[in-house]
This record gives sequence, C-alpha cells and structure tokens, in this order.
Amino acid sequence: MRMRVAGASVLGGRTNNQDSFHADGPLIVVADGVGGAPAGEVASRLAVDAVVAAGPLVDPATAARRANEAVRARAAKDPATTGMATTLEIAVLWDGHVLGAHVGDSVTFVESERVTWPHSLAAELLAAGHLTPEQAARHPKGAALVRAVGLDTEVEPETWSRPAVLGERYVLCTDGLTDALGEDLGPILADLRATDPQTCTSTLVKLACDAGAHDNVTVVVADIV
Repeated sequence: MRMRVAGASVLGGRTNNQDSFHADGPLIVVADGVGGAPAGEVASRLAVDAVVAAGPLVDPATAARRANEAVRARAAKDPATTGMATTLEIAVLWDGHVLGAHVGDSVTFVESERVTWPHSLAAELLAAGHLTPEQAARHPKGAALVRAVGLDTEVEPETWSRPAVLGERYVLCTDGLTDALGEDLGPILADLRATDPQTCTSTLVKLACDAGAHDNVTVVVADIV
C-alpha cells in the first residue's frame, strides 16, 4: 500500500503565511506557527523539515521531539526567534499501519472522524471538570496552547495508531480551516469523499476562503491506495 497525497496552503486573512506542510507519502505533515509569538513561519518550517529529515522509518513521536529540538536550538541562537513555537500534525504509513503524532491545535481526520483535539487551556480545564463546554467556549484565554513544539525544553506529543485500510482517507489541517468551516468537518468531508485528494484539498481551501477565513489555511489529504 502507498499514499496518494495532495496539499495546499493559502494566506486566508493574514498578510504572511505561518503554516508549513509536507505532502509526499508515506509521510504527511502540517504545522502552524503559534500566533502572537515571533517567527511563527520559521518555527513551522523548521519543524516540518526536522520531521522529514528524521525519515518515514522514525516513529512520529520521536520525529516530533526532534522537531522540538530543532526549533529550540534555532531560538537559542537567534534572538529574533526567541519564544517561537508551532503546532505539529504527523501521519506516516508504515508496515501496514498509519501512525500519528499531534501537538497543539491543528487537526487530523480519518475519513469524517476527528481524531485529535486542541492542547489548549480551555480543553484542559474542560477535561479536568473545571469548566462546562459553554464556559470553555467563552474563556478569554481558552485558545492559548499549553503544548506546542518549541514551547518547552521537552515536548510530549499525543500519539495514535490505526491499521492501514485500503481506500481510507486522512486529512491533516491547520485551525484556519476548522475556524472557517466549523470544528466538525465530518459532513463536509463526507460530501467530498468521492473526490480525489487534489480536488478535495482545493475544495476545502476554497470553501474556507469563501467563508471568510481570517487565518492561514493549510490542508493535506492522503488516500491509502
């Protein structure tokens, strides 16, 4: 089995693009430089390059940690990048399985099912029972990330693994897509299921832009073939 892959990234409502991606099976990667921090575009590019350099035979959690080391090392050398950080989504087809790692608030979908959720302050407070869903949605600092590549000396990625199923689709995206189209993309992804990865990617980006996306929008779609 292999991956048939397509990817795209657009400015959305921003003046610069802080997203980066890699769309070349068996490895797909999406990263989103953390807003409000300096050099987000540098952090996201460094993270993606570090994952790609680690190679598809390195497990995604190890690749994410290497990305963290790369971002931290650059920030230590260049004062202009001090404090930079990025989200990171990784999926790799390896030995009959798809393995993934997740840090931050970018998203992975398998078919129309969302499999990763934000490492945000609101999400953590909600999971701990300190907030209701309504309170979490209104929390003034709820979107602040508590886990990101480059944020701390060490990063602990959330990992997942699934058997590789012929014909199954994986979608990785930055939060610019979910912010524009809604957190639950399931119905939209189901409607696009009959399309090829390139058409699906292009359509999702267009839908987000038509909806007035205020952030960079990056999407990678991979089918197991």
